[in-house]
Amino acid sequence: MESPSENWFEKKSVLVTGGAGFIGSHLTEALVRSEARVTVLDNLKAGTWSNLKRVMPSVRPIEGDVRDYRVVEHVLRKDLPHVVFHLAANASVPGSVDDPRYDFETNCGGTFVLLDSLRQFTPAARVVFASSAAVYGEPCRFPIVEATPLQPISPYGANKVSAEVQCQTFMKVYGTQVIIGRLFNTYGPRMPRFVVLDVLRKLRRNPECLEILGNGQQVRDFSYVSDVIGGLMMLAERGKPGEAYNIASGTSCSVTRLARLLLEILGLQGRTRLVYTGESWKGDAQHWEVDISKIRTLGYEPRMNLREGLESVVAWFERTVS
Repeated sequence: MESPSENWFEKKSVLVTGGAGFIGSHLTEALVRSEARVTVLDNLKAGTWSNLKRVMPSVRPIEGDVRDYRVVEHVLRKDLPHVVFHLAANASVPGSVDDPRYDFETNCGGTFVLLDSLRQFTPAARVVFASSAAVYGEPCRFPIVEATPLQPISPYGANKVSAEVQCQTFMKVYGTQVIIGRLFNTYGPRMPRFVVLDVLRKLRRNPECLEILGNGQQVRDFSYVSDVIGGLMMLAERGKPGEAYNIASGTSCSVTRLARLLLEILGLQGRTRLVYTGESWKGDAQHWEVDISKIRTLGYEPRMNLREGLESVVAWFERTVS
């Protein structure tokens, strides 16, 4: 992948909402390496400051909720950010099904509070909104392109669609420079849940038998976190405001194949029996094949292949996850 222009972020004031979470902490580290002046706003519901221990002396951490006007306005007035990465969210489909009100208030309400505050205090900021593959639901045609109809099948997906519409509307009405990145299945060190971590935890408990939700034929696009971070940073510099971009690997993989790759890496091939529940959770999309040609026009090219990425996650899991 072509890197963002040398020193583009240097000395820029950058705000990362949700910056203590899985993806947000990796993004914050990359921004610090790029010599940006970074502020992280996080309510610590899903994130933790320990995720930023490597760069904490160089980061201004603020514990607060993106839904709180007073907190958001204080940060914007003090920092006057040149760039805002909006990652604060309830990033869970099952969580949105269990508690749709919180999902709406966070993913819709929090995005509105941020956009409304930006138009008043830092209207010239470049804003990257981290949306989700969940906006597409169950597409009828593949591969998924940005023009694929948005037909979410979960409260999470519906609220991400609503947030995208807010972003586009604020750009049209107020000139807010918002670029949308639609993230698919991101994995890597510090991931707090999702299928890769779920498989590793199950195998630790019982290496003889691995239970897989559904029929195992669910097709996903797994993107290593460093590639996703590169895509987000590229959108900040080169993305066209008002446009949406898929951020993915461009390579599909079934859940069963993913599980078998992990078994190979762990030396469990031929030892572990796979069993399937036959059903997954509500709102779980069954098939994603992704076209990333649009973001490739900006210079994006994934670097990490799936096996190498999984090896990295396994090493992290064995070293740090209890």
